Amino acid sequence: MLPEFAVFGKKSNLLGLALSLACLFLVFRKVDLSRLWDAMVTLDARYLLAAVAMFLTTFVLRTLRWQTLLAPAQTVPYTRLMSVVMIGYMANNVLPARLGEFVRAYVLSRQVGIRKSTTLATIFIERIFDGLSLLFILGALMVAHRAGLISLQHPFPDSIQWAGLGAGLVFTLAFGAVLALELVPGFGALLDRAIARLAPASLRPRLRGILAAFVEGVACMRSIRTLVVVFCCSLGVWSIEGLTYALVGQAFHLELPLRAFFTTMVIVNLGTLIPSAPGFVGTFQLFCWISLGLFAVSKEVAVSFGLVLNVLEYLPVTVIGVACLALENLSLKAVVGGSQERDPDPAGEVPDREGEHARPLA
Repeated sequence: MLPEFAVFGKKSNLLGLALSLACLFLVFRKVDLSRLWDAMVTLDARYLLAAVAMFLTTFVLRTLRWQTLLAPAQTVPYTRLMSVVMIGYMANNVLPARLGEFVRAYVLSRQVGIRKSTTLATIFIERIFDGLSLLFILGALMVAHRAGLISLQHPFPDSIQWAGLGAGLVFTLAFGAVLALELVPGFGALLDRAIARLAPASLRPRLRGILAAFVEGVACMRSIRTLVVVFCCSLGVWSIEGLTYALVGQAFHLELPLRAFFTTMVIVNLGTLIPSAPGFVGTFQLFCWISLGLFAVSKEVAVSFGLVLNVLEYLPVTVIGVACLALENLSLKAVVGGSQERDPDPAGEVPDREGEHARPLA
């Protein structure tokens, strides 16, 4: 991670904390705490245990997806990669500004020698596919609702529809840019020339090196098979998470159709893209309240649902991630410090189309 990002991370941390506090204020404003407590004490613990098990299976697919994305750069054993994934998600839970992504890149670099910039490119692609998969599910729900195939107690608010369209545009543009970087001849060289002409001289070599490593990281985009596998894994991850939401709904004795929990899952996960405190505290509960409100769930029950589900997704991942970190003989302080170290300066070269030789970007 560049030192400049560390400064940005501090600013993002303050912004995230402020937004989380604002969300918590909205969530608990005019809430009947006795009704909220009643919703929690009547929970069916069997469904909560099933929800935890269901949620943890998403990491099987997340690891397979990341292994597929990393394959053009280096083949990494599955079990080793899963440990790194759990460490990264644990760090995201306890650190601000999603620094867990940088921790994941550092730990993998330490284990197998892949440059952090290359690894971060694959993580960036993961996030694009996550967004596209969530929007695919949301779009399918909206189309089905407009076609009269499903019904909601309340229609999708205009704000959610516009937010979905805006997010769709952002993720589509990001996907197009990454795809162009790999498939459009000269696009990487064009960016390299732009850096050479516009970037400050002191930053120019490093930015060109990051671009070169990023190009190496997006090499997976040239394979249709890889794209299909990654998209199917992403869709599988969010389908399983939707079922996790449904199991928690059963624990709360919510008699809602499955689509209600998938709608909630999509809105909550897109909503938590905004800055927040570690663990998505506040934003998670706010968007649970908003989305379950579409199905006439009371505020107290929706907030209870958000609190319980947030804890169920937070604690197991954090505990497993800490255990994996200990098995690597690392501390959180060490990996955070290591994630801030820069990659060695590369020679400013990237693989050619066939990956057999190296050629300069410029």
